[in-house]
Amino acid sequence: MAAKQKPEAPERLPGAEGKCVNREQEEIVRWFRTVKFRRTAFGGVDEVQLWKKLEELYGLYGNAIRAERARYDALLQQAGVIVPPTPGLRYTSGTEEASGPGEGPSVKEGS
Repeated sequence: MAAKQKPEAPERLPGAEGKCVNREQEEIVRWFRTVKFRRTAFGGVDEVQLWKKLEELYGLYGNAIRAERARYDALLQQAGVIVPPTPGLRYTSGTEEASGPGEGPSVKEGS
């Protein structure tokens, strides 16, 4: 019987991993490199832990999207374009209300 071959890794664009724009994107890359799942006795993964990890990833992506929106708004304002406030988002400065690690301006959901 022939030995099983490992499936090939998906093709990536050259330099795709090194093109993070902000801390939040770097945090997502770091999360993917370090995430581990608890195995079950029958060869799968623990479903409860999987859902917890997915919720954690969802939060990281939410932070990245809000940071990108703030960055785009700042670039548009710098270019002289008037940017109406986005409903459901409030801007904060510093780390007192920042939802992610690090410092600097951030955006939070809410009023």
